Amino acid sequence: MRRRPSGARVVAFLILLSAGAGLLFLLLGRGPSSRETGGVLSPTPSPSPSPTITPLPTLPPPTPTPSPLLHTVQPGETLASIAAAYGVPLADLIAANDIQDPNLIRAGQVLVIPGRWVTPSPAPPAPTEMPMEIAGPSPTPISRPVLPTLTPSGPPVVEIAGVLGAGDLMREVVRIRNRGGAASLEGWTLSDVSGDQYIFPRLLLFPGAEIALYSRAGTSDPTYLYWNRPAPAWQSGELLTLRDREGAVVDTYVVP
Repeated sequence: MRRRPSGARVVAFLILLSAGAGLLFLLLGRGPSSRETGGVLSPTPSPSPSPTITPLPTLPPPTPTPSPLLHTVQPGETLASIAAAYGVPLADLIAANDIQDPNLIRAGQVLVIPGRWVTPSPAPPAPTEMPMEIAGPSPTPISRPVLPTLTPSGPPVVEIAGVLGAGDLMREVVRIRNRGGAASLEGWTLSDVSGDQYIFPRLLLFPGAEIALYSRAGTSDPTYLYWNRPAPAWQSGELLTLRDREGAVVDTYVVP
C-alpha cells in the first residue's frame, strides 16, 4: 500500500519549483554575455570616411574686343590738325565721321579716328563661388569657398598720343595716353632739345585713360593740365621726350 507524501515534502517541492521558474525567467530575460558568445565581443562600427572635395575647372576669360579710337575735339582744333596729329588722311577722317562741312566742328564733339583701334584692358572678374563635387555621403552641408577678386596686372604703357596746334599758344596741346596698368606721373617730365621742360604734378593715370597738356594758362584738373606759358613750347619737326621720375625715357614723339 502506497504512502501519501507528507505535507512538508509538498511544500519543499513547491518551493523548489518556484525557484527554478524564477531562475529560468532571469536566464531568458538577459542578453548573451561574452561567455555565451565564446568570449568574442561585437565589433565597434568604424567611422565613415570624410567626403572628398574636387574643384571644377574654370573657364578662361574672354578676349577683349578692340574698339575704334575716339577723339574729343578741344577748343581751337580743326579737322586738318586732328588728322595730322594722328597721321591719317583728312578725307578719311571726314568720311569716317560723315561730316558735311569740314569747317563746322565744335569743341566737345567726338570723332572716330579711322584705322586706329584701342584694345581695352581686361576687367577683373566678379567674385564667384567654386562649385564642388562631393564623393560619398555627407551628413552635413559643406560650405563653398569664394574665389578672391583679381586685379589688372602688368606694367604701365604710357605714350605721347599726339601734338596738336604746335606753335599756336591757344591751340597747342600734347595728349598723353596709358595703354597698360595704372601709372603715377608725379615727377615725370616732357621736354624738347631746346630746353623746354614740363614737370607733371601728382597724378594717377588709370588704364585706358588719357590727359591733355595745354601750353596756355588755365586751371588744371585730372583730365586737362595747363602749363601757363606766355608763349608756345613746341615747334613742328622737333623731338619730344617723355621721362619717368628716375629720368628713364618712356616715349619719344616728333611734332608734325
